[in-house]
Amino acid sequence: MLITVLRVLFFFLLSVLVATVLGTLMQSQLNLYELQQLGTPISMEQRMLTSLRDLTGFTPIFALMVTVTFICALPVAAGMSRIFKPWRGLLFALAGGVGIWVAFRVADHFLPMPTFIAATRETAGLLLMMAAVAVGSWLFGRLTRPVVKRGLRVLG
Repeated sequence: MLITVLRVLFFFLLSVLVATVLGTLMQSQLNLYELQQLGTPISMEQRMLTSLRDLTGFTPIFALMVTVTFICALPVAAGMSRIFKPWRGLLFALAGGVGIWVAFRVADHFLPMPTFIAATRETAGLLLMMAAVAVGSWLFGRLTRPVVKRGLRVLG
């Protein structure tokens, strides 16, 4: 029982890490793209340095958002996946994507700045950030899927 709990906790933390890193890198590149559209020249070295800085600066805040999102959304996905078994992966991905969308809207509503994460101002950026988190929640659903027992069961 303890091993199972630790295993699920490890998968949860791994999924949060994947979603957070993907989302942070996505956010960095989207912001740099917007600066480039304004005429700012950005070298590959600057892109890498900015991404590394964001991994240390933005990641803790975003990890908190992803963690809270997963705590709320993943149990819902797990419950629904018991009913809609063939769609387990899609349900987990949707739970993460929609959950982080709600988290962005809540943060934008309560925080003083107009938009908490600049990359989510436009629809394309919002969808890309949602997709990054959806990958992490899909991973959790994939890693925690029930074992399918196949074959002929004889004597028990």
